[in-house]
Amino acid sequence: MKKLALIASALTVAAAPALAGPTCSPSDENARILASASPANIHRDWKAPNHVGYGWSLQVERSVRDASGTEYYQGDLYDTRGQLSTRKVFVVEREWDCGP
Repeated sequence: MKKLALIASALTVAAAPALAGPTCSPSDENARILASASPANIHRDWKAPNHVGYGWSLQVERSVRDASGTEYYQGDLYDTRGQLSTRKVFVVEREWDCGP
């Protein structure tokens, strides 16, 4: 019976979702929303005149670096009301401020 309880407990832990990374906000109104880890690949929904303001947030899922060493965050973008706006976007790390 103890083995069964341990197995069930292990399966529950394995099925739990991974914790997300930090929540970040743009450091200014020039923060770009990208379709990939490339500074020139602006997401189709975020080309001018569309832009994010200070009230927007990014829930970071992971970070990546390109060949030149620029760091990017990938995650989901939320509007000023906390509603999901765009999934799986990339941003340049230095254009965003992240909390602890």
